[in-house]
Amino acid sequence: MLGPLIYAFWRSRGGTRADYIYNSGRTGLIASVAGIICGNIGIGTFVALVLFSAASPVIGLSLALAYGAGLMICAFVAPSVHRLSQEHGVRGLIDLIVITHKVRHPLLIWGPVAFVFLLRASVQLVALAVILAAILPVSPMVTVVLATFLAGAYTAVGGYRVATETDIPQAAVILVGIGALALANMEMLPGGFVFFDLGPYRFPILIGIWLFIPASAVLAVDNWQRMATARDPSVARRAFLAGAPLCLAGYLVIVWLGLHSPPGGDVMQILHASVPPSWAWLVDLMLVAVVMSTMDTFVMPLMAGLERTDLSLRRLQLMVAALFTLLGLSAALFADILNSIISAFSSLAVFLPVVWASVRGRRVSAPAAIVSLNAGIAVTILLTTVDVNSAALLGCLLSWLLYEAVSRLAPAGSVATRKGAERSASV
Repeated sequence: MLGPLIYAFWRSRGGTRADYIYNSGRTGLIASVAGIICGNIGIGTFVALVLFSAASPVIGLSLALAYGAGLMICAFVAPSVHRLSQEHGVRGLIDLIVITHKVRHPLLIWGPVAFVFLLRASVQLVALAVILAAILPVSPMVTVVLATFLAGAYTAVGGYRVATETDIPQAAVILVGIGALALANMEMLPGGFVFFDLGPYRFPILIGIWLFIPASAVLAVDNWQRMATARDPSVARRAFLAGAPLCLAGYLVIVWLGLHSPPGGDVMQILHASVPPSWAWLVDLMLVAVVMSTMDTFVMPLMAGLERTDLSLRRLQLMVAALFTLLGLSAALFADILNSIISAFSSLAVFLPVVWASVRGRRVSAPAAIVSLNAGIAVTILLTTVDVNSAALLGCLLSWLLYEAVSRLAPAGSVATRKGAERSASV
């Protein structure tokens, strides 16, 4: 776990701000494929697929297939995303929304988007703390501090450049670990189950999965930045064409494990029980790689907008360190990991109206983007505590209605919008 930090200190020498923020836009094919594997097979993937598959086989398999389809959609749109980002001079999804909508106060866009992905990142920290608690005789609070340091220090030191480069060995560990899980369980047949049994869920959740999970792969800030900052458009496309089948194979292995598992079981215990005792260390190593490799790719894309500031490299590093400290504090307060994962993925559906307007370049409105994102995410998070089956559907519908209504009341050509654009340009 200290390996990435040692590498970061060595590799960051002589690095520039552009290297730190977006790897100077020169991420190659191998690093891009590795990043796709690391960013899209997280601990949330294991938790969601195992637990959903154990409760409802059709939901578990639908999640796996829908997200795999989303990564193939990324391959299809990657060249367009790369060209669109170059056209607007941006590196990340948040910046594209801010620039195309001429938002006067970027924090009003950054805040809700960052909340969704920091929620997912906090889940990763909780998982790493659980792994450490299983092997170290220390209190849970100490394990959270250690997890925050181990996952955050190398990212704060080396930034996006080191994150993309360390993804290569971490992706290899993840694939080896999943291969070991597949090898140990390929001959086991799951017990009797009804494939189309929805368990404790209802049919609307299946509609939400197939409508929004594919889009969530494209709307993820880490996938967007991989498409935007690859060496060239063809690298971005070929990386997703190679990474999508590898990720899908991993998802199907995890679903297979879930079919053998009791509903609501402990995921780490399930994984340990699914391999011979002598292989347990490999499962732990895989989970550590899964967590650490996901953390950096969630956090650094949220910092891409800092490229347009005059902050020094040292200050950028301090800001990333502060963000990880905030993550550690939030992780210490977590209770239900599965509900946090559901909330984060459901909230991604809210991004659709704003991103769609940014890509089309028609009827863009700063007030509409702000209201749609902030109100939509708040309502979606609330709905997941009331009815997880329809949260994504209702949240997206509300977000779309708000965007359409506010964009008509405050269109792009308003005086307030022009003044905001002028001030943003001066900044």
